[in-house]
Amino acid sequence: MQTVILAGGLGTRMKKLAARLPKALIPAAGRPFIEHQLELLRRNGCGDILICAGYRGKMLEKHLGDGASFGVKISYSRESPRKLLGTGGALVNAFAMLREKFMVLYGDSYLPIDYRKVVRAFEKNSAPALMCVYRNKNKWDVSNVKIRDGFVVFYSKNPGGERCDYIDYGLSIYRKSVMEAYLNAPLPLDLAQIQENLAARRQLRAHVAAERFYEIGRPSGLEDFEKYIGSARGRR
Repeated sequence: MQTVILAGGLGTRMKKLAARLPKALIPAAGRPFIEHQLELLRRNGCGDILICAGYRGKMLEKHLGDGASFGVKISYSRESPRKLLGTGGALVNAFAMLREKFMVLYGDSYLPIDYRKVVRAFEKNSAPALMCVYRNKNKWDVSNVKIRDGFVVFYSKNPGGERCDYIDYGLSIYRKSVMEAYLNAPLPLDLAQIQENLAARRQLRAHVAAERFYEIGRPSGLEDFEKYIGSARGRR
């Protein structure tokens, strides 16, 4: 299945570490972060990759090329860093390049999950979308998801007074028709808004991840990731 990596953000919380790099190229455990992502995806059979690039996207493209040296095939959807479209807008912008079914993750996330199992869970049902969730209980961040009978019934980036046990894991799958409905939507468009709409219509399946997620959008997250990678290497 095609995997779309959303890698267009400015990385404002990481400017001291990133200097003038896109977040995906921030050094992590001895190599640019995105190389860890690509290795994980390749091991899971996810070799068809579309990168939605924005801020310093040319640097990212120069480093990765067509992906051959990393054992994957990479194509690029580009947006102007002066007028970023949002995470949902980036998918709308890439609409012509999307497969009929595609997986989405963020350029600052490392998600140690069985991707083949996630794809099988999506394929078993006719729902237009699936969200991976983690039983977080506010440990790693504020929990923002409720699930019931295998569906996400509540999701919000800002859950407010809602009591939630789960959090968005950062990995989701969509049918292309989901994005088609937003081709004329005002921009910028956040993917979270699309997910909220799907949840409200009970069209967003839930798949529970067993292992926590890692993200390098802030210095503490980068530190956690480097510790995880170090311990993972020690187990091999």
